[in-house]
Amino acid sequence: GDLSTNCWWVALLTLGEGWHNNHHAFPRSARHGLKWYEIDLTWVFLNTLERFGFIRKVHVPTERQLERFRD
Repeated sequence: GDLSTNCWWVALLTLGEGWHNNHHAFPRSARHGLKWYEIDLTWVFLNTLERFGFIRKVHVPTERQLERFRD
């Protein structure tokens, strides 16, 4: 019953939050742009904060979860 969809122009306006279908597939994930062309500036910012040690335990889907999602 999930009718959520990804919308590239909404993603650009909202720094990546327009990848709504991805968010529904992985609700705990900090990364919503899951493909190389899905620009997600929120993820870039969070990833940078994690690399510099400002935040910890950032959740992203595993490769196994991504494979199931793609099938």
